[in-house]
Amino acid sequence: MENKMETQILKQKKEEEYLKLRNLDWLSSVWKITTVNPKFQKFELGESHSASFPEEVAYRLISLFSKEGDYILDPFCGSGTTNYVALALGRKTMGYDIEEKYINLTKKRVFGKGLLFCKSSEDMNEVFDNSIQLCITSPPYLNVRNYSNNIENIGNMNDPYPKLNKVFEEVYRKLKKGGYFCLNVAGIAEEGYLNTFPFDLINLCKDIGFKLRSSIIWDKGITIKDWNIKNNEIAENHEYIWVFKK
Repeated sequence: MENKMETQILKQKKEEEYLKLRNLDWLSSVWKITTVNPKFQKFELGESHSASFPEEVAYRLISLFSKEGDYILDPFCGSGTTNYVALALGRKTMGYDIEEKYINLTKKRVFGKGLLFCKSSEDMNEVFDNSIQLCITSPPYLNVRNYSNNIENIGNMNDPYPKLNKVFEEVYRKLKKGGYFCLNVAGIAEEGYLNTFPFDLINLCKDIGFKLRSSIIWDKGITIKDWNIKNNEIAENHEYIWVFKK
C-alpha cells in the first residue's frame, strides 16, 4: 500500500515538473504564435470572423490567470475563441457581441453552452458586479476590419475611445478584486505613420482604475514581404497583450 502511494506521489511530481517545463516559455514576455487562417475556421464552422485570434493565446491566458470553475468574460466575443477555450478548460463563460451572426457562430462553436448575449457590452447588467475572474478580449477599432455595416459597431467609428471607455468601465465593475483583464491590440498605420492607439488604451484603462500588471508581445510569425525589402520598411508582425489587474 505504501509503495503504491509513493509511486502515485512520484508520478504526480513528475507531471508537475513536466507542466512547469512545458509552460516555461509562457512566462516570457514574447509569445511566438502563428495567426488564424479564416479559411480553416470557415471550413470547420461554415462561417469565419475576420479578426480571430489563436486558441493558443486564449489557452495560455486562461491557464495563467484563472482556475477551474471561474467565470471568463469576453465583451467582444466575435467567433467565440475565448468562450470555447474557457469551457474546454473547465471554466464558465460569458460573451457579448452586437452582431447576431457572430453570436450564432459562437453558440455553434460552444455547442450552446455558456451565456451569450447579442447586445452592446457597454451595459452588461446580466453579469453580477465583482463576479468575473478574467476578461480576455480583442476589441474592434479604427476601421481595421469590416465586421458589418452597423454604425453602432465600434469598429466602424473614427473615434472609438468613448465607447471603449464605457465597455472597459463595465469590465472593471464586473471583475473581482484581484481579477485580470487581458487586452489584445495592435498598432495601426495612418498615412505612413503608426498611431499610438495601443498605448492610449493603457492610459484609458489606468484612468478607470486598472493597474498594468504585464505586457506581452505576440509575435505572429509573419514573414517579411518583398515590399518591405524593396522599400526598406520594417514589417509590423506583432500585436500587444496588456495584462491589467483590478
